[in-house]
Amino acid sequence: MLKNINIDGTIIKNVDENVYISGQIRADMINEFKKNKIELLINNRPDNEDINQLKSIDIKELTENLSIDYYNIPFSGSNVRSDQIHQLADLLKPNDKKVLIFCKSGARSALIWGLSSVIYFGAEISDVMQKISNLGYDSSILPNMVEYFSNI
Repeated sequence: MLKNINIDGTIIKNVDENVYISGQIRADMINEFKKNKIELLINNRPDNEDINQLKSIDIKELTENLSIDYYNIPFSGSNVRSDQIHQLADLLKPNDKKVLIFCKSGARSALIWGLSSVIYFGAEISDVMQKISNLGYDSSILPNMVEYFSNI
């Protein structure tokens, strides 16, 4: 059963087994991730999108102090590349750790998760679209993007 995590009013949405998606994280949330057994953070947000966002280097430093793995796979909007989808799939593939994928709102993270789920793990696109929609994100672009990345 999927179970969201609430950290000081910020909902970390459980999309699939051990995978969670959220909008921008704050420095004060990192300790709470550890307490909630999140062991891998994946950032899809480029630095400097917003003046007040945490920089990737700062997140990396905070996570290292708590033995949380951190990866930066930044992209803007729906301008994700095939190598980024593959990189995410590689991180999720052999993983039984709790993973948090985040960006500004969670929408891009839901998109790249959906792409990797369908393209690399063979998930049914309709199931993935439903999971993304259940999180409150628009999944309508997913079929066209799966088709595009499946043909390159």
